[in-house]
Amino acid sequence: MELYTPVHVGFLKYCRALTGNHEDALDLAGESILVVLKNLDKLRKQDSFKSYLFGVARRLRLHDYRRIRFRGVFDQKMAEMLPDRSSLPDADYDVKLIYSLLDRLPTKQRETFVLFELSGFSLEEIRQLQGGTLSAVKMRLQRGREQLRHWLKPSVEKPQTSRLGQQERRRANED
Repeated sequence: MELYTPVHVGFLKYCRALTGNHEDALDLAGESILVVLKNLDKLRKQDSFKSYLFGVARRLRLHDYRRIRFRGVFDQKMAEMLPDRSSLPDADYDVKLIYSLLDRLPTKQRETFVLFELSGFSLEEIRQLQGGTLSAVKMRLQRGREQLRHWLKPSVEKPQTSRLGQQERRRANED
């Protein structure tokens, strides 16, 4: 405090000159004092306190100037003319539904479907990532598509994953 008291009045005047109004000057002075007190142990000579304090205030104000450049004046008419880039409410529901259905697929099928349909990987690239054969990748993709189609349109016949299920269906149709 003994270092700051002699420069207090001059420092506040300096901050007022930098900012242009009393409230911003007090904010700048307070912020500068906090920075200086936090780094007071780095000060080598007590004689350089004044220049250090004023330098901190100057750098903080320059930092504010840089930020101010990115601020603009709000114009209601211009804001109303900007196109709305947000998605439609029903599109958000559709996206959430698709992702929830994807989560229900077996891991390998989901991964294959996402890599092929959403990420644009080729079947060969997916085979290299997942291992196995190309026909296995094709089968996982086909089964994933069929399962998603069934969940989205329940009237579509449910895909069978085993021969046992196909045999049971044939017996039921024969009876």
